[in-house]
Amino acid sequence: MFVAFVSLSTSALIGVFSYFFLQQYNRVRKRDALRRRIQLYPSKNSSPSSLSTTSSYDPLDHSLYWYPVAFSHELPFGSRRPLGFHLLNEPLCLYRTNDGEVVCVLDICPHRSAPLSLGQMTKEGNLECIYHGWQFGANGQCVRIPSVSKKSNTASLICARTVPVHEQYGFIWVWAGKRELADSSLIPHDLFADVQNANGEFLLSPEDSCYLDIPYDLMVDNLLDLAHIDFTHDGTIGKRSQASCIRSERIVPSSFFSVNSESASFKLTRHEQTPPLPSTEFSYIHFIPPSFSRLEHHGRKKGQLFVQIFFMIPNGEKKMRLLLQFYRNFARYKWIEYLPGYDYLIGKLNKITIDQDVLLLNGIHRNINEMGAKPLGKILSADAPIKAFRRYQSRALMKFETIYIKQGAWKTTTKSSEDGTQEIDIEDLAK
Repeated sequence: MFVAFVSLSTSALIGVFSYFFLQQYNRVRKRDALRRRIQLYPSKNSSPSSLSTTSSYDPLDHSLYWYPVAFSHELPFGSRRPLGFHLLNEPLCLYRTNDGEVVCVLDICPHRSAPLSLGQMTKEGNLECIYHGWQFGANGQCVRIPSVSKKSNTASLICARTVPVHEQYGFIWVWAGKRELADSSLIPHDLFADVQNANGEFLLSPEDSCYLDIPYDLMVDNLLDLAHIDFTHDGTIGKRSQASCIRSERIVPSSFFSVNSESASFKLTRHEQTPPLPSTEFSYIHFIPPSFSRLEHHGRKKGQLFVQIFFMIPNGEKKMRLLLQFYRNFARYKWIEYLPGYDYLIGKLNKITIDQDVLLLNGIHRNINEMGAKPLGKILSADAPIKAFRRYQSRALMKFETIYIKQGAWKTTTKSSEDGTQEIDIEDLAK
């Protein structure tokens, strides 16, 4: 009986493991498929260009960039929920139609200004407003208004304001500025060119993200700072006993000069560490405007490379979203991703590390706001990447005062009465 019980228990455990393994396997496969998906936004140019090569573009203008606001797998096919977010203070909403097209609209219904992100997707693949059931399809076009006659063409006269969208590299990119200036060749393709098109040489770890109530520029500083790791993250990804002298050497031109002439690249090496590090172990740190960074860590073994790509998305003046992708060309065991709980474990480790940063950055933010302290005080060689970012940031703020879209900048009116309060009755036009 005991043997039978053990056999039954083993079978049950195998069954439970198989179920969760299959769930994880399907999740990874769907995520990988969405990473390969491309939704092109029309380019004006046949070849990639830098923001600085055209007089219409100012690299200091934060609205003239593509921002990766979400991972593709966050908006899966068949999802019933749209995705609401802010970009540079502007409320926006993403949804995917039944044919897979990603649409980005202002998160304000043209009818009564309700947040469209609170709505749901219909079986036809339309975004339905939660307030009165108005539905919006491809390109933000209104396709149904339940409260008007089915014979009326009122819906055809209404369209939610859309924002240019491009989907590639596993991200959904949104253009923050004037529509006529949107050009997909301005997406920083070189950030991914070597790690995503390397014929399987690199393995992508589970992607991760988080929303943080801190100014985005403090996180940019933090992720360009190699020297803080051994202290802030002692016991996790750092070790204070191994902290040593860090020297930085600026690379001119930057490795990402073709992406943006304001990019800054540095080679960082550790010195005076015991035991001495091999010559093969060093790091490259890149800042790519407006708020992206790429870290390349070369390991003890020749050719060993670990690449970290970070996007600090400025949602609002004191709100941001951090998105990250990690690639490695060693220990490329794809099967690990299929193990139940693997995503949870990686997410937990990332959260511990980020929480350590946020605790520190909240204190820095307090000192800057309340005490008038400087984001960057006395400068050391290890601080050179941060100095390059702060120089770019200060020039942008001197020219534009703020990177954020001013309140009401999106507001438009169709036709008003003399006192400016009466909107035109669009249903009358449809008769």
